[in-house]
Amino acid sequence: MHAFLERNSPVTLDSSVNSLSWRGTEKEGWLAVGNTNRVVGVTYTEISEGNGVGEEKSDGSEELEQQNLRRNFNFREHTQNVTVVRWNKQLDKIATCDAHGSVIVWRNQDGRSIMELVNHRGIPISDFQWSNDGTKVLISYVDGYVLVGTAMGRRLWTRRLSIGTYVTQNTNPNRASELLSSTWSADDSRVVVGSSIGELIELDALDEGRLISTTEVLPGIGIIGLQWVGVPDPKRKERLSLYLKNGKVVLMTSCGDQHATIIKTGLVDGRMQWSEDGSLLAVAGYRRTRGQATIRFFNPSGTLLYTLPLSTKKHVTALTWGHANRRVFVATGQQIHVATVQKAIPSLQTICRHKIAEALKSREGSSELPLPHKLRGGIVGSFQSTIQGHVPDDDLLAYISRSPPAGHRLYCTVKPNFTAAQPSSTKHRHAGSFTLYVEHLGSLYPILVANRRSSKIKQSFAISLSNLPKTRPEGNTPSSQKGLVETGFVAPSDPSPNNSVDVVQTPPEEPREQVTIHPRLTIETEEEGTVKTMLKGMGVDHCSPATMKEAASRTRKVPNILAEVISNVMSSKFRIQGSCHQVPSDLGTVSIKTSLLHIQPRKVTVMLPKMDGCDSGIDTDVSDISEDDDVFEDLPESVLPSASTHSVMRKLSSRRLSTTPDPAIVLNSKTPTWNEQHMIYQLDFGGRVTTKSAKNFQLELGNKQVLQFGRIENGSFILDFQAPFSPLQAFAVALANLC
Repeated sequence: MHAFLERNSPVTLDSSVNSLSWRGTEKEGWLAVGNTNRVVGVTYTEISEGNGVGEEKSDGSEELEQQNLRRNFNFREHTQNVTVVRWNKQLDKIATCDAHGSVIVWRNQDGRSIMELVNHRGIPISDFQWSNDGTKVLISYVDGYVLVGTAMGRRLWTRRLSIGTYVTQNTNPNRASELLSSTWSADDSRVVVGSSIGELIELDALDEGRLISTTEVLPGIGIIGLQWVGVPDPKRKERLSLYLKNGKVVLMTSCGDQHATIIKTGLVDGRMQWSEDGSLLAVAGYRRTRGQATIRFFNPSGTLLYTLPLSTKKHVTALTWGHANRRVFVATGQQIHVATVQKAIPSLQTICRHKIAEALKSREGSSELPLPHKLRGGIVGSFQSTIQGHVPDDDLLAYISRSPPAGHRLYCTVKPNFTAAQPSSTKHRHAGSFTLYVEHLGSLYPILVANRRSSKIKQSFAISLSNLPKTRPEGNTPSSQKGLVETGFVAPSDPSPNNSVDVVQTPPEEPREQVTIHPRLTIETEEEGTVKTMLKGMGVDHCSPATMKEAASRTRKVPNILAEVISNVMSSKFRIQGSCHQVPSDLGTVSIKTSLLHIQPRKVTVMLPKMDGCDSGIDTDVSDISEDDDVFEDLPESVLPSASTHSVMRKLSSRRLSTTPDPAIVLNSKTPTWNEQHMIYQLDFGGRVTTKSAKNFQLELGNKQVLQFGRIENGSFILDFQAPFSPLQAFAVALANLC
């Protein structure tokens, strides 16, 4: 077999991942992520066929377009860290558990996820497992409480186990014993649970949890993973697998198997899972001999087939298979690694294709390779990501200036930023600034920040880029260098082998070209002075000319303010205008009409100029130049252009001045329906909005909803949009609604 990591792997999140679960088909599916941010993220995954050349949309993409292009779900109902997520593939449900013992079962209905069941016991849950036919649930708690019920919420039986009484000798009586893992048998007739001191307890699932057997595997060694699956072996049709805390895997035919197979994986504190067909066992954990996380694959007899190291030193926190055993998703803290698995022996061409892709920085570099079109397309296909989503990249300015690609819809969160003097209970309209985040895999990526300008006459916002720090592979950047990472370069530090932070090695200082006026006075450009002041504020007193040049270029490329949202005196009409040459000067207008006593819902009208992608970066504002002006009249004759050149430029200038702008795109808010029973106006936000507010609205274009804005908990808002809106325009429309 052969396995390799995706070129775009790993995906870095803003919180640690505790659990992973996947469901779907060979080509498409959904990856559920439970994290320490008390959020469950569900994101669409897809394997594109065709080696990157002329792929056709899969049936899943067409289905998503019919479901309003939804590719991302975020569940925010948990109050503690989410520890377990489990898909029910037969009934299309997902169960999520948190550290406080709450269990929530979600089901999909008409493209949205709603809560179906809620159970709260107040004791942490060690494991949650659906039965193989999807009709029952098995919940095990750390205090030894075991519950079995139906998928519809009816309790069948419960049993409290006395952990520690089933072993001959407790090696550490001072340590609290607890349940760690559980599993169903292959025929769903029995359940097996494992404890932190090596107890393996088998119960009868059809007879009120009657105790069948107890086995002491290894005294004092916790059983952190259990799975009972069918394997393609005529002699052993079932296989009970145990993953121990010391890194050993025990393969048994039953709980009392005296001839069990023990595999020394060499991977500790990790996760284990069999593939769906039972032909491959994936074990991911920390490899102490190499000091890095590693994935290893074994066959049903315990033979090692392949070892795949991961580019991280962090411990493994979650693992799951996907796409009919063609992908493995592994979480190490805040990162998710995606591995491609091929059971067959790879061809030499396949290996070379992946090696070439590893040497390239991006897929654009493949166009320069002297290779046949088919081989070049295979290299481009190596850059395709299984985890789908239009997330920010290195070019954040281009990201916020363009509309999402066709078939994509951005799901965002707008959060108010309160100062120390402003408590979080303050109403959102008094917040000094707002931040726009893109939701992806249960995490939030900040992209834009809007600061409110104080004015007693007109309200306005200034929008700028958010400080999106560069991702470090290990995430262990020293605190003294965090400010430098956000700007794209790091101050010189000790270049020792143990230091895993990429640093810029500065050569010995070279003499600078200065104009000496006085022994204590030198003259420098205004740009150099600005950059030196910025670097000094980051703790960098001396830097090389190359670093100074790079800093100056970044200062020129990224302006402080991208756009402004300016209102009239009545705060009923707003103009969105660009404040730099990187974005168009005209971004649109917003008109908000409210009733006199605010009894009727407000009406929002947005006018957007027609634009292809984003602006070219050339300032085309020529309003202060007329056709009769001679732009060369103040120039000396020696530098005047020739008559022919002058006439050509005149024609080009006249053509540009006479060009009329394209008609604007007009979008109107959807009229809400009146609910006579609750005496309130309502809109269908697909479960995204949780708090009623007069500021909740949806914009339509040709009877199709393209933007929605609504309030959620803690004074935050959701902002979902697609083309023709760019992130900058959508954020500006939301800010106008918040004035």
